[in-house]
Amino acid sequence: MRFRDIIGHDEIKRHLCRTVRQGRISHAMLFTGAEGVGALPMALAYAQYVHCRNRTDEDSCGECPECYRMQRMEHPDCHYIYPVNASKEAVATGRADEKPRSEQFVHVWRRIVPETGGYLTEQEWYAELGIENQQGIINKNDANELVRQMGFKSFEGGYKTVIVWLPERLHEAAANTLLKLVEEPPERTLFLFVSAEPERIIATIRSRTQTVALAGVPDEVIARELVVRKGIAPERAAQVAHLAQGSWGAAVRMAANAGGVQSEHEERFIRLMRLCYQQKYLGLFDWAEEMAPLGREAQKQFCTAALGIVRECYLTGIGMESIAYADPGRERFCRNFAPYVSHVTVEAFVAEFERLLAQIKQNGNPRILFTHFAMCVCKIIGAARVALKK
Repeated sequence: MRFRDIIGHDEIKRHLCRTVRQGRISHAMLFTGAEGVGALPMALAYAQYVHCRNRTDEDSCGECPECYRMQRMEHPDCHYIYPVNASKEAVATGRADEKPRSEQFVHVWRRIVPETGGYLTEQEWYAELGIENQQGIINKNDANELVRQMGFKSFEGGYKTVIVWLPERLHEAAANTLLKLVEEPPERTLFLFVSAEPERIIATIRSRTQTVALAGVPDEVIARELVVRKGIAPERAAQVAHLAQGSWGAAVRMAANAGGVQSEHEERFIRLMRLCYQQKYLGLFDWAEEMAPLGREAQKQFCTAALGIVRECYLTGIGMESIAYADPGRERFCRNFAPYVSHVTVEAFVAEFERLLAQIKQNGNPRILFTHFAMCVCKIIGAARVALKK
């Protein structure tokens, strides 16, 4: 990964290059940013710049042996740690009876990261591993293996680099083991943490890192790059850039969905609201039965997507469509449903979705949770209908 492959963040790129040229390389750095803004690509590009033999003032050369191996994610002095869990992939490696380690899935990592340009979401990663029904975790086995690896000398005589993607998924025992390395790192060792939720990283690790915070990519930059790199028409590129809310990864996914087809989660939300409006209770039971078999990660993703649609409906209802970020495919639904997501009911909607999300995280029975949730939402919409008639 090279800095030129990353969309936006030009000032951060210049700063990182300058610190390396001046020899001011921190032993532990934390790259933060929402999914899709480029935190992982930035960490990968920085690691390649540090290892590059013929770096320029602005980027790695991309041609030396170090760059070649870094781009293929095969450099012997660069180690990767990421959340994993038992899956069919683990069975294929013959390690199904043990807590899996990152190295068991490195073949998947080396394929999916280049395919996405590093703009990889946690949910996409779990889907590749086949663990959508489970929460990924970085366990102590990974940390212990890293301690062992750090005891060896560098193969190339330069830095030994460790890239930890999503350190918020560190198990407590793994975090404590890793903390000892971060506190007393071996000579010429570089730890690069990449997080979408830095507040969830244990404070003792977070406090020992130098933070590089990436904001959202400006709409005009996303629109320009969509035209240049993806061949999208300028008008469509501007529309997608606005909807992406600063996420290049989200923009690429939306641009690929040229037909504007609603996502499965949007369809589930809209169907739920229509069943509640029509008070079709048997239909609500069927809806809950359909939601129950989904994996916990998919169920959590549904709650997050639904909260976004509730927000769009509320903003549409108060005349702020310009910042609602509603896709044209669901603008009509938002306009029609907006009267039921008023200042009177919006807090009740949000409370129910947040309660459902919390209960899913607590491993509650999904059939009971979604059935009760559907009934509560039906009650909210019923009260809103009564209020509108008055």
